[in-house]
Amino acid sequence: MNTRQNVEYSVFQQVLLFLAAYTSAFAGNTQLLDAIGNFKGFVTAIDNVSSKKQPKASKPKTKMKTDTRKSVVSKIEAACLLGLEWAKSTKNEQLIKDFTITDSSFRGKINAMLILANYTYGVLNTNKVALIAATSITAAQLTAINTEIALLQTLQKAPAAARSAQKTITALYKPAFLDATAGKETLINLIRGAYTIGPNANLQLVTDLDNALIFGGNVQHTILKVTFLTAGTTVRMEGAMLTITELMRVGVSNIMGVGQIAEFKPGIYHVTFSALDHISQTQIITIGAGEKLTMTVELVGA
Repeated sequence: MNTRQNVEYSVFQQVLLFLAAYTSAFAGNTQLLDAIGNFKGFVTAIDNVSSKKQPKASKPKTKMKTDTRKSVVSKIEAACLLGLEWAKSTKNEQLIKDFTITDSSFRGKINAMLILANYTYGVLNTNKVALIAATSITAAQLTAINTEIALLQTLQKAPAAARSAQKTITALYKPAFLDATAGKETLINLIRGAYTIGPNANLQLVTDLDNALIFGGNVQHTILKVTFLTAGTTVRMEGAMLTITELMRVGVSNIMGVGQIAEFKPGIYHVTFSALDHISQTQIITIGAGEKLTMTVELVGA
């Protein structure tokens, strides 16, 4: 959600609280009850869009990409050092040029690095029979290079795909907010028409509706914030995850061991806390609208 949508969503939540407070007053008003049902459905549609939001690239995935890139470069460099001496012995000028590779050759943008990596692997693979016979390069060594290049290419594509999916999800907010806004206007008309004058006039009810439509400016969005510690210590855990099962929302802890999930519908949820090589645990938490729930979770090593 953008800033304007956050404000609108806060007002929608305030209207929902108002409707809940006056449930008994609305009993028997079929037209209004239908409108209330529609409005709740529209707000739920917004919540459903929010539940599809993907977290930003996590530190573990970013670290994996960095480590894989370093591994690809080191493996290619090692193979090329051996291939270079063989190329010199055969006086093959093109292979000498192709195998003259250093760490600095792979610096720069990753796409350019991948092009060079694929080209160099292709040269190694084309000459693998001679290289394996004349040097200590092995078939397994060449296979490992190919496998890690493929992994790096997959990791490189993932962020672009995630950004594309996120743009699609962001676009879904617009119609959902248009529906909810129209539903809110219908409620306003029906409530003011029925409770401002006449036998069911209720000045306090109308005043409370007006107040619900005003953004307070200090409304906090629902946030679940967790600090992960290694059990029995004060050591903070980076890369641990908190998952709201019902919403399929995930948060990943940073270098300070803190992870969070924000902008979700208040309620009662199963939340799972997990980390690599540690025993997962699940708790049931209750969180209200605009509440910021802070927890500390200790995970035991597996």
